[in-house]
Amino acid sequence: MAVPVAVGVVGLLACTVVPAEAAPRHQGGVHLGWIQYNGAGSDNGSNGSRNAEWVQIHNANRYAVQLKNFKLRDKYGWTYTFRSLSLGAGRTVTVRTGSGRDTAANVYWNHRYKGRAAYVWNNSGKETATLFNAKGARIDSCAWKGKGERSRAESVNCH
Repeated sequence: MAVPVAVGVVGLLACTVVPAEAAPRHQGGVHLGWIQYNGAGSDNGSNGSRNAEWVQIHNANRYAVQLKNFKLRDKYGWTYTFRSLSLGAGRTVTVRTGSGRDTAANVYWNHRYKGRAAYVWNNSGKETATLFNAKGARIDSCAWKGKGERSRAESVNCH
């Protein structure tokens, strides 16, 4: 009789260890992480305001990946093309809409529309971010519907 009770206790313990939420849909590879599509406050066109819009690209591989010629695109076709950047294993790079000096952690789109500094991601309504590898194959995408909040930032977890 002791054996069935022990098996039952072990089974019960195993059940309590399983996480309550589902595993993330990205189990590996290079993929989209968090996207902050709407910075807090009004869009005043300043560089700081534009840099409050960003997309994280995460490398879940156990090795570095060269991102040269990878592309990040919005639903209207605005496209950021990576220059030479080695993204280390388990590392994340943030693509910011405004201007700045590229580093291993942050790269800057310096997005322009009709010659003027501009935003990329829609604050309200439907939007999609798509990531393509250097060969042009789609490797990830994330869609959301923004509310257009002015008092607080809005973001989406695309993991």
